[in-house]
Amino acid sequence: MIHSNDAIKSISELTLVNDNSDEIISQLLRKLDKGTETVINLKTLLAQKTAELSGLVQQLDLINQVLMDMEYGTGQIESVLKNLRLDKAIYAEATLESAIQSASGLCVENNPKIAWMNKLNTKLKQLGIDPSCYFRTLDDATTLQKATVELEIAKTISLCIKADYKRRNVLLKNKNAQEQTKQLGDKIREELNLWKMYTRDAPFFIQHKLLNDLLEAQDQQLVNMKSNNQVLYTKHTSSSMAKIRPGSVLKLRKLLTVNRSNQSWFTKLM
Repeated sequence: MIHSNDAIKSISELTLVNDNSDEIISQLLRKLDKGTETVINLKTLLAQKTAELSGLVQQLDLINQVLMDMEYGTGQIESVLKNLRLDKAIYAEATLESAIQSASGLCVENNPKIAWMNKLNTKLKQLGIDPSCYFRTLDDATTLQKATVELEIAKTISLCIKADYKRRNVLLKNKNAQEQTKQLGDKIREELNLWKMYTRDAPFFIQHKLLNDLLEAQDQQLVNMKSNNQVLYTKHTSSSMAKIRPGSVLKLRKLLTVNRSNQSWFTKLM
């Protein structure tokens, strides 16, 4: 009876050990599957990052080449400035310009906003407008596109202002065109207001001088011209009176005296 109980106990313990072993094996298999999946994911990530790193290395090589070209072009220009050699200057300028264009191409990244900003920047340089102040008022591609059209209009206005300003300078030399000169100044100021509207209040310069200052100088010149004409007229009148002969002046005084006497006599009779 005792042996029977021992046998039953041994079988129970063996069964328990087998059950525990199966559970441990199941856990190990689950961990193995998870580890295998993790290894696959890590290999995929490694391949992806390797490809990105390869592309980044290529970009770095390209940027390095562009940087070397720019350094070479800059060095050539500095050398030319020292030696004043025109042929080297042309070659150095071409090299530097090519390097700058390559660098700009690396930075654009097919962004429409950047493309419009580049177009605007070119037009701003043509019109002599400070880009750093102008771009503060722009925030999206649509606004940038609208601003490009406005600058085209401003370019036409700029040509009109410069032509009218030059014409006014010519009219200032004509003493008989003072009224026309004044009207032309009013017209230029109206054109300047339009310029500011289409360029977001950008100042207008002619030969590095503010247009308002130049117009005020022209106005002062016009005032001085009127004063000079008045002085000349006064001098001419005085000179004409001085040329009258003394005898004629005496006769004129006697005539005035006779007229006054006659008026007094006629008044007494009345």
